[in-house]
Amino acid sequence: MTMKIPFRKVSIPTTLPATLTEALESGVITAADALEADVVEATGMAYALSTSSSTSALHLAMCALDLKRGDKVLCPVNGFVDLPEVVRHFDAEPIFVDTLPGSYAIDPEKLAQAAEKVQGKKLRAVIVSHPGGRPAPMSAIRDVAETYGLAIIEDATEAVGMAHIGAHSDMVVFGFGSKIDATIDGGILLTNDARYYERGKLLRNHGMTYTSEETPYLYDVLAIGCQYRMNEFSALYCRALFAEQAKSTARRLAIADAYFAALTSIKPLTLPEKPDDHLYTQFIVTIETNRDTFARKLREKGIEVSVQYIPLNFTKYYKEKYGLKVFDFPQALGAYQTTMSLPIYPEMSDEAVTYVCDAIRDIAASHR
Repeated sequence: MTMKIPFRKVSIPTTLPATLTEALESGVITAADALEADVVEATGMAYALSTSSSTSALHLAMCALDLKRGDKVLCPVNGFVDLPEVVRHFDAEPIFVDTLPGSYAIDPEKLAQAAEKVQGKKLRAVIVSHPGGRPAPMSAIRDVAETYGLAIIEDATEAVGMAHIGAHSDMVVFGFGSKIDATIDGGILLTNDARYYERGKLLRNHGMTYTSEETPYLYDVLAIGCQYRMNEFSALYCRALFAEQAKSTARRLAIADAYFAALTSIKPLTLPEKPDDHLYTQFIVTIETNRDTFARKLREKGIEVSVQYIPLNFTKYYKEKYGLKVFDFPQALGAYQTTMSLPIYPEMSDEAVTYVCDAIRDIAASHR
């Protein structure tokens, strides 16, 4: 019997119905503030700003940096499109950097080479992500950043709950829901720097400030800002998701263990490396030959797969804007041509995991 295995599935926290009922009955909701407090407590960072999405949190980080026209920001070429997008909205320039083989994170050596090439030319920051929930080499990246005077913005959207988040960065972005399980949109901007926090807090709310406690209805506008506040109902959902993060991570790790147990030594499949601190928000495998044929056969069996992410030099806008070539980033190119992500989400049943493994073994037996 053919099963339907989606690539991702909506996560509905078990506490959400009761939380919504309580909030509606009380008529008072302060979930955004509570979520910020939860994240500060969990991460040990000093300040948190909840936002409407992880992309808005990234954009707010650029605002906090006071990014200007012509500034340059280094970022991984295989990152999601919002990484360079938030840079371009300031008419600033993203400088793309190739990735490490196996981990798909930004390569510190290539990062240093790119920084050396453009240093002194308004180079401001580097955006770092953790592809699939595997930690990027943050210590080495920090060494490069200190050498070239770069701020580090850590995109931890695929690594919520990872240890040592923020230990080597100036600002951290979390995301809830949409990029991982297609549920609610919500983001968090974290920092230990009061200057970034105060500027981000101001610009998150249209650049408005309220002038007096005695006249709370009067306000002034100090800068051009955005409306990036998280609404309270989204905050209720995001807070419930965050409270169940450890349980969700444990289930993903269990599914990853099942994949390793069933699929190790199955050719032409190469499984991901297995460091202890990998969260497996994506389970990225390599098919050295005819990856798309393999993926199509999985879809015929009802199993959805994906690719995280298409290198940005393959996209029309960035390819044409910066004259990028297909072979400019060989590691990212190789990963794009040969990798795919298998379903791995907390709601995935043991039966579904077994079905995926059986299907892969069946297809692999005749794959050429």
